[in-house]
Amino acid sequence: MANQGHQAHFRALNALEALVHEYWNIDLVKEVKEELEQAVQLLTLHLDRVACPCGDTEKDVQFYQSLLKLVNEALQERSLFPIPQVQESLETYFAQKTSDHRCIWRLLHNQHDWAQEMETG
Repeated sequence: MANQGHQAHFRALNALEALVHEYWNIDLVKEVKEELEQAVQLLTLHLDRVACPCGDTEKDVQFYQSLLKLVNEALQERSLFPIPQVQESLETYFAQKTSDHRCIWRLLHNQHDWAQEMETG
């Protein structure tokens, strides 16, 4: 069975990647919502099954839920106003987790090479 924690962070990175590289509109916000919903669901399932060796906790689920709440508000109000906060929060989260979180480190250095460029460029 695939690591649901790894998959959860992959989905959140997909949301960040879309925010960094795509033109912001309501359709993009819907895409980000889907990715964050999956991140919340997968990380919740992961933490229900095992003690996460990378150190993910309920706080990580709550973090993704808080971003999902902002995205839902953006959709409800048909406003992009909350979206910069979502992007900035994801960037900060992954920058802080990179050095001590095995799954995120692997994702950033293998499947999401653009994130490394963001940090150095």
